[in-house]
Amino acid sequence: MKPFDYYSKTQTRYPNKKDYITFYVYDKGVCILEEKSSSTTGSITKSHLKQKYPNAVIQEILDEEGYKADQKQYGEERHKLHEEFVNDLFEEFGVSDNPKRYTAFALAWEDGHAYGLEEVYNKFDDLCELIKD
Repeated sequence: MKPFDYYSKTQTRYPNKKDYITFYVYDKGVCILEEKSSSTTGSITKSHLKQKYPNAVIQEILDEEGYKADQKQYGEERHKLHEEFVNDLFEEFGVSDNPKRYTAFALAWEDGHAYGLEEVYNKFDDLCELIKD
């Protein structure tokens, strides 16, 4: 079984909507600035741009498709890591073929996931005594 942190840390960073916003600043019909927002580098805000360009029109565009695609990728990666944890757990305790393994896991998850994967592991360890032959 891998370290518990392995199953919790995705390679994909959680998508923040602010990272998918582009601001366009127009003055007299001409685009004078195109600024992409970023949550990691001190996000630029519409109010900041309004202060800097008081007479300009500011347009805020969200790349909805990019945001949703990255959300989907993040969710799929989380799901894959979760499935890997479950399968590794079953192998660790030698219950990969036991018909009651999913029921035991569901109980361990319900009781322990709020406290982390290590607690799920400990709860599953306790429950394995009941389902092993």
